[in-house]
Amino acid sequence: MEKRFLWVIAGWTFCHHAAAYDVLVNINGAIAANGCMVSFASQQMTVDFGNVATKQFYAKGIPWGKQKFVIGLERCGDDATAVKVSFKGDADADDADLLQLTPGEGVAKGLAIEILDMNSASIPINSQASVSPISKVEGDNNLLFYAQYRSTTSTVTAGPANATANFVLEYQ
Repeated sequence: MEKRFLWVIAGWTFCHHAAAYDVLVNINGAIAANGCMVSFASQQMTVDFGNVATKQFYAKGIPWGKQKFVIGLERCGDDATAVKVSFKGDADADDADLLQLTPGEGVAKGLAIEILDMNSASIPINSQASVSPISKVEGDNNLLFYAQYRSTTSTVTAGPANATANFVLEYQ
């Protein structure tokens, strides 16, 4: 009997006690009718500059190859009046407002990508863009932007000049 008692005491000594608590989680939010769907064609697009000669970039800060691209919005909610579009990606080391070329072997040097709004005003990478109004005409909206190369040094070397950016939409 004494041995059993000692085993029970030893079990209590080395046993960790567990406790349970009731936790309440409150979740708050609101559903707004101010968003739009991004059109299928705009979900993954390519802006093609083609082949550009290095001689086009004869000094630092020279733009070249301006190409239009469109972000299509459809089925906009009744409360959608405007949208802010910003572009996210790796900033260029020589000019933080520009999108860095995708690193790799043989990549062009001294060059980056500049993104412009519909008025050809530069949109710095990783920052808020200007506000674009949302039209209620038939519920579809096309937001116009441009991309172009811009030299970041006085010497540009040849090679692939590709980059990737994501766009973020913030509705108002």
